[in-house]
This record gives sequence, structure tokens and C-alpha cells, in this order.
Amino acid sequence: MLVGMTSRARASRMSPEDRQAAIVEAVLPLVAERGHDVTSRELAQAAGVAEGTLFRAFGDKTVLVGAVAVEGLNRAGRPEETLAELTGIDPGLPLERRLERVIELGRHRVAEIMRWMTVLRRMAPHHGPPGVPPGSTPGTAPAPGADQHERIGDQRRAFVDQLTRQRAASAEGIAAVLAPDAHRLRVPVEVAVSLVEAAIAGAHLRLEQVQPVVPAAVLADALVNGLAGPAPSTPAPSTPKKPGPHAAQEASSTPAPEAADPSS
Repeated sequence: MLVGMTSRARASRMSPEDRQAAIVEAVLPLVAERGHDVTSRELAQAAGVAEGTLFRAFGDKTVLVGAVAVEGLNRAGRPEETLAELTGIDPGLPLERRLERVIELGRHRVAEIMRWMTVLRRMAPHHGPPGVPPGSTPGTAPAPGADQHERIGDQRRAFVDQLTRQRAASAEGIAAVLAPDAHRLRVPVEVAVSLVEAAIAGAHLRLEQVQPVVPAAVLADALVNGLAGPAPSTPAPSTPKKPGPHAAQEASSTPAPEAADPSS
């Protein structure tokens, strides 16, 4: 239900911006669960308003779902919160345990981002020639609601900006986690940061039904200590001794063994 709304009359006194924000807040859990498959009726029921109210506030279902997805992305990838979480990891913990916590936080954050990215990908693909809004025919006036699809483009651009700022905050936070052990790193810190990020993102590129995700503790240990232990020590192969310049002389000076006495 719309927060603070107890009657239709009260709803009518809300500003358009407040009404949009209230609707987004009310339907966000439903869109997180159903994605773009959610119906307008379900959205209206979740918001506690008539379907007409949704259309007056957002134009169509696609724009509403897009607004919800952008808000979900904002909440999943707030750069300030990401940086605070990472820099809040106890620097006194062993490096393996600190990276384990980084991986756990990162996996949760990436899972939420991927959820909302999936919603955005399924929204009203553009099938016409460049510059022609979805639902329009070349040479005709734009279809009703074309301006709403421009808003979708704005939402997607906001999403790209959000990811850029999120990436910068994540890199800064991981570098801070590595700082107490910077002297141990075998690669530059920016390379180490990229390896940690790749390990986090890789969990979401696997077919989990076929290959289960590697536990964070195991992955952190592999990052710190490598995939292989020290090679077993093996004795150096022996090489035959080459004869020196005096080898022939020494052989001639060596007394030959006495022959056995045939009478004995």
C-alpha cells in the first residue's frame, strides 16, 4: 500500500513526484520477485491504487517497472555504502579472513545488481530503425507514450553512471582491505584488486545447477596462497665424470692384478 495514504482523497493531494515515489516503494518487492512479467493489475493491487492511477503517474507499465529497477539498482549499488562496508572490515584479521568477507559482501551486492539488470534487459526492446521509437512506423507520428520510452533511456544511462561510481568505490574499498598486507603482494595493488573483483563476478557467470559456487573461504585462501603448494624437492640428477688430462697416465701407473698360479 502507498505509505501514509488512507483514502483516495488523500492520494489526490499528493504531488506527482511524491505519488511516483510512493508507488515505486510499494511495488518494489513485487517487481523484485516477478520482474517484467508482473501485470498492471498486480502492480495496482500492491500499491493500493487503481490501474488508472499507475498510468497517470508513469504512462505505462514498462516505465513504472523501469523506475522500480533503477531504484533497486540504486539501493543495491550505493557507492557510499559499499565503501563504508569494505573499509569497515577489521584490518587486524588475517588477510584470508578479510578477503573472505570482501567476497561475501561482493557476491550479495552483485546478485542484487544482476537481479535488476535482468529486469531492465527484458524491458521493451527496440526493433525499429534508429531514431524511431518503439511502436512507431517510419514516416508517421510517434506512438503515444514515446516520451516515456525516452525516460527509459534516461534510466539506463543513470544505471551506467551508477555502475561506474560503484566500481570506483569497490576498487577503493578492496585496496583499503589489502593495504595492511601490501608488502606481501606479488602483483601491483590494482592488479590484486582486479583479481578479487573477477573472483566475485565469476560466481554469477557459472551454471550453479552444474557447478556449485566455490565457498568464499576457499576462494579467499586460493587468492592469498595460490592454487599450488611448494614443489617437492628432488635430488639433482648425477652427471658422469669426464676423464681429465691425467686419466691415461693414472691408468698406466695402476698395477695390474696378479695372475692366478695354475699350480695352486
